[in-house]
Amino acid sequence: MKYYVGIDFGGTGIKVGIIDEKGNILIKDSFVTDPRKSGNEIVEHIAECTKKVINDSKLPQEHILGIGIGSPGLLNPETGQLKIVTNIPNLNGVYLTKGISDRLNKPAFLDNDVNAMSLGEFYYGAGKGKKNVIALTLGTGVGGGIILNGELYRGSTFTAGEIGHMSIARDGKYCGCGNYGCLERYVGKDGIIERFEMYRSKGIETSIDAYLEDGKVTPKAIALAAAKGDKISIEVLKETGEILGHAIATLVNILNPEMIIIGGGISNAGELLMEPVRTGMLKHAYTIPAAAVEIVRAQLGNDAGLVGSASLAVANLK
Repeated sequence: MKYYVGIDFGGTGIKVGIIDEKGNILIKDSFVTDPRKSGNEIVEHIAECTKKVINDSKLPQEHILGIGIGSPGLLNPETGQLKIVTNIPNLNGVYLTKGISDRLNKPAFLDNDVNAMSLGEFYYGAGKGKKNVIALTLGTGVGGGIILNGELYRGSTFTAGEIGHMSIARDGKYCGCGNYGCLERYVGKDGIIERFEMYRSKGIETSIDAYLEDGKVTPKAIALAAAKGDKISIEVLKETGEILGHAIATLVNILNPEMIIIGGGISNAGELLMEPVRTGMLKHAYTIPAAAVEIVRAQLGNDAGLVGSASLAVANLK
């Protein structure tokens, strides 16, 4: 049996786990990241956390083939260097894979967290058995990963998949990236909440108060209210899905994928979101590729980052 280590690395925490050849998680653990430490100290900490999980697994060392690391920020997967990690600037410029590989005597591989998630869904989740898949994560922003002919497509500067910054309105809302009309300004967290507040300002009755988080409207609260029949929330999800479907139509026309996988928190709204996505895509995409593509929810849930990170090792060692 072959085993692969996954390190799901974020601004405040580290998740480490080991999967088998079928993508089953055999062991996992969570640790805290201290962004105040030096880059070298953080790498040392990640290595120690990973060593603990490997030792706790009691698996034969020789059967653990490699380590995959999913990280936020701008990076170079070929050299294993972190370029810009906004939440942990002390890691800027650090060669993470070399640091981990040297300390654990295993080959290590690095990519951004959304590409990792996409590979996890491709190998072990909703995209299993497909060859051409696009994965999207809907959260604060919109992330994307593109897999063509069974291979992760990164682009010439390793920035392919920035689907959230596809401009869908020339004179649209300003985005933090400096552009206008980016998709994530309409279907990311802020866009969804803005749309809800616009409807509520018109005096339309809503039951959202029963689902607020610390007194605040969130996409999760909107999804919960919609599931209970709240009219504003249902309309917000419908519009969100149709906008996303319109953008997905462009991807379908250009890349002709077999499957679009949608994950992230708001995808938990289920068919209240997914059906409008499909409707929006069918309305704007060419008939033949539109008829061929499936649009489905991600399957790996909270383990997507961990399984995806380990999948980086699977992809590089196959």
